[in-house]
Amino acid sequence: MIVFAYYIPILPPMGRISPEIIAPVKITGFMTVDALIQGNFIAFFDALRHLILPTISLGLVGMAEESRIVRGTICNNMDQDYISAARSYGIPERIITFRDLLKPSLIPGVSILGLEFATVMANALLVELIFNWPGFARYTMKAMLGKDLNAISAAVLLVGVVFIFSNILVDIAVNILDPRIQLIKEREE
Repeated sequence: MIVFAYYIPILPPMGRISPEIIAPVKITGFMTVDALIQGNFIAFFDALRHLILPTISLGLVGMAEESRIVRGTICNNMDQDYISAARSYGIPERIITFRDLLKPSLIPGVSILGLEFATVMANALLVELIFNWPGFARYTMKAMLGKDLNAISAAVLLVGVVFIFSNILVDIAVNILDPRIQLIKEREE
């Protein structure tokens, strides 16, 4: 924020939209989508500029960990016999990389992605406070400070449900990436 908002002022430091721009009428609650629906492209691009710093703040830590895990798995899979066999058959290196090497190497990264989701939800509170964004984390924090037990219970339940669905999506993605998992389940039945 200090670098890109103050020293090199190319991005806005906080808020969802600049004060001099008229915010679009709330339809979906997503500033960019609402601006596009109403054809307000000035508000759309301004809201998009306001999204850059919070998005980078939330995604940078998880992205670094994911890339490190995938890189390690790729390095391990490079020495596998099926990669050597594919090279000996004369299959182009691009096809070997994307079909034979990358697909099985993504499985551990995708598995960790479900756990990373919980970290992103926890970091969202800090990002919303720093960038002055109204959101779910800020609402939950106000509920905790106000000792609103119903709101706290609803927030915890919602986070649990979203976490469960994210893990289900991760399991589906792992099944798509590794068809052997389905074969193992069919043999057990």
